[in-house]
Amino acid sequence: MPKPAITPVVAAELDARERAPRTPQQERGQRRVDQILDAAEQVFVEHGVGAATMQMIADRAGASMGSLYHFFPNKDGVVEALGARYADAVRDANQKAMPLELVHLPAEELFQRVLQAQVKLIERTPAFDAVHEAVQRNCPAINDAMEQALVGHVGQFLALRYPKMPTEDRIAAAMVSVSVVHAVVELAVRLPATHRMSAITEAHRMLVAHYSKYDSLYGAA
Repeated sequence: MPKPAITPVVAAELDARERAPRTPQQERGQRRVDQILDAAEQVFVEHGVGAATMQMIADRAGASMGSLYHFFPNKDGVVEALGARYADAVRDANQKAMPLELVHLPAEELFQRVLQAQVKLIERTPAFDAVHEAVQRNCPAINDAMEQALVGHVGQFLALRYPKMPTEDRIAAAMVSVSVVHAVVELAVRLPATHRMSAITEAHRMLVAHYSKYDSLYGAA
């Protein structure tokens, strides 16, 4: 009996399963995973994701290769796990910067909080750019899920701030706002420190001007 053909969709699912990290069942296991990811982050900063090896990661973590492969089947699995950790941190930073109970904040203060929170996160995460690029290339589902979560939160915020704003306009505003903030922040952290603040200030000025029109049109709650 002939074997069933492996379609591109099935092949993609099998590939995702092969690189997916194993979920630790105990707190001790989770601590070990965190130590491995911390070590991988340092290795990626020093050598880049492409040149890094599982042996380098194991050596930096003080772990045996067996222990490393117990949790991660390959380097892609490590990158995926780091990407998921970064995505959680981005969502958390965004929610803390613009909690739903602060919908009344003036646009100047609101976007100062949002931009500063994201820049600080990336500045204290040296491997962010390298891992982010690898995640976008190899496991875009993580990036897509993060984007959807951010757009959903910003959409909720706008619904409370502008109750009269049409739904389609609110969704579009949320999507564009998230994309703009990400693009500007990623640009800013790659610039020399002497130019970084100028880029953030310009982005802040642009976002405040845009949302001030919404305030006038719909009336901020």
